[in-house]
Amino acid sequence: MDSSKALGEATQELEHATRPSDVAATAQRQPNSRRSGAAETGEQSIDYDSLGIPKAAVASFEEAREMFASLGRKRTEEVFDCGEMLAKVRGKSPSQEVFERWSKQACRLTRRGAGNYIAVHTNLRPHRKILIGCSVPAAAMYALATAQDETVASVVADLKAGKRPTVREIKVLVSGESHAVQPEPADIAGVDGLRALARAKVQNGVPILVGRLREMLYDIQAALEPHFEGKNVAKGALLAKVEHPARRARSELQNLALFVEPNSQSSETWRVHSALFPHGSQWEKVSMVLYKLGGREDWPDAKDLGLWLLKDVVPALEFAIGAKPSKGASKE
Repeated sequence: MDSSKALGEATQELEHATRPSDVAATAQRQPNSRRSGAAETGEQSIDYDSLGIPKAAVASFEEAREMFASLGRKRTEEVFDCGEMLAKVRGKSPSQEVFERWSKQACRLTRRGAGNYIAVHTNLRPHRKILIGCSVPAAAMYALATAQDETVASVVADLKAGKRPTVREIKVLVSGESHAVQPEPADIAGVDGLRALARAKVQNGVPILVGRLREMLYDIQAALEPHFEGKNVAKGALLAKVEHPARRARSELQNLALFVEPNSQSSETWRVHSALFPHGSQWEKVSMVLYKLGGREDWPDAKDLGLWLLKDVVPALEFAIGAKPSKGASKE
């Protein structure tokens, strides 16, 4: 089975699909560690009088501006929250033109960009829970927000069934373009069938794994804030959030990326287990970090926990999701 090729193809597609909704994975010491460069430029003073925005409404506009300034790449839930906030201030704007001028100055949003956020909030709100639970990328939601109710219902049904339609597939559904019906991978014979099954597994599994790792990284970064103040990380609270997800993530990683091999410690060759990543490789480090995170008995004491998370865990998870290394993380 050419599973490595299938993994590479699906990973490239995933990078395009998930980029808009990636969580900013930088654990910095400043409170606004997820702030992007573009958002920082939005901190310029806004002349609300010249825009004709009533003084009584300025507080709402400033709240929305500060929300965008404090966020970098937005998670699924934050896309909904931003859409709700933008819809609120648009309703308080004297006109659509004023709203567009303000959103461009304050949030660096084009007319279409602001419209995408608002459409997600307005049109997909009934399905917010399932979309957030599946970490659906922002680009996919922007496309889905323009779809007919039947199309939205179809995609939501797929998500509930464990399927993960790509951004491309959702856009095809929304546009109504006709495309040849493909046979189910499980009904294709021979090598082609095995490759189709491998591609399907990777296509569905990689977004799930990356989403799980991203949520773990987000929880760990939040838990590290006391460490930067010279305090201990709350070990029990963090264990409750990441121990079981780490076990599942390691199993998912092995299932997606590794084949099986006989147990070298046993003469019974029929006993097999997942193969190992190359010794010293970055993915081996990811696998070992997930193994330790998944067993509380392997965690350091509370006084040493913050350093371990910062030096070993955060860099491994950032590598796994393709995020830029944090400033405070070890580069060893």
